[in-house]
Amino acid sequence: MHKYVHLLVLLLLTVSASAQTDNWFTVRHSWDCNGKNYSIELEISEELYDYYQNEREHLAYHYKIEDAETPVNFYSFILSDYDRPFIRELADRFSERAFTDFDKVNLAMTIVQSFPYAYDNDSKGEEEYVRYPIETLVDGSGDCEDKVALLAAILHEMDIDFILLSLPEHLALAVHCDGVKAERYIQFRNRKYYYIETTMEGWQIGQVPPDYAFTEVEVYPCEATPTLLIKEMQFESEATPVYEKADCTFRVELHNLGPGRATGLQLHIWIYEGTLNNARVITEELFDLDDLPEGIRRTETLPFRSFIKENAKLYIELTGDDIETQHFELSLNYSKVKAY
Repeated sequence: MHKYVHLLVLLLLTVSASAQTDNWFTVRHSWDCNGKNYSIELEISEELYDYYQNEREHLAYHYKIEDAETPVNFYSFILSDYDRPFIRELADRFSERAFTDFDKVNLAMTIVQSFPYAYDNDSKGEEEYVRYPIETLVDGSGDCEDKVALLAAILHEMDIDFILLSLPEHLALAVHCDGVKAERYIQFRNRKYYYIETTMEGWQIGQVPPDYAFTEVEVYPCEATPTLLIKEMQFESEATPVYEKADCTFRVELHNLGPGRATGLQLHIWIYEGTLNNARVITEELFDLDDLPEGIRRTETLPFRSFIKENAKLYIELTGDDIETQHFELSLNYSKVKAY
């Protein structure tokens, strides 16, 4: 039993519903898979649900990077740290009732398909709102993005290989597993992936809706890493003659957009003269930073000593275990430098 969820899988017919009790949502849902009826009863923490409802600034930015709603940044919804224990337990319960990967996919696919389709404008009053898996389960409905996020999260915890498929005004996924008899598939990295339609019941693994049968599709593998955003940088120096070292402070505000914890963070700072191709380094400093959890914004204050010269520049490199290395070249902002 973990903090956020208690899960029972019951082989009895229930009505799909979500009711709120003291600090918990009780979710009951029933669906059919291959002629058998399955039901779940879940207790989901109100605290966890509220987090995904309200702490969405990094999520909205993450999903709309470059004004493009693409699955490249969609993994923040699929692989969030905070709902991992719940999704993992849900996937384990499905796995206990299925002997093959094909059966596991079918069980997960059919429960997702059984949730009613809901347009964001109607259900959330917003033009675009992506639900986390927890939200979809509590709300009991979702659109194609919401359903894909829920199914992909479950498949990931079951170690089922999948890819996201971006189609015109639609999102789907495809799985790689044995036992699929469909003739049509997507060849990607020497593997066959079979289309899954999540929007409504009745679609089988590998069955492509006619509207998308001959449509170009963009493929995105599940290779998500945390995106670390530098929100603000500031450099200051104490008053001192130019031929003496000054106490300096470099402040940087970091925001981990997710998914997952950013680990092994290091910030490398150079103060130099000239150009990068022909630089004379005045000072070089390397700072080890604490891990930054998903969704957290933190300001780092980094003190060091350096000579400060009029034409000096800053070069900053941010690295980590699982993040893309970022580089910044800045002229010293003398409005923020007290003396040099």
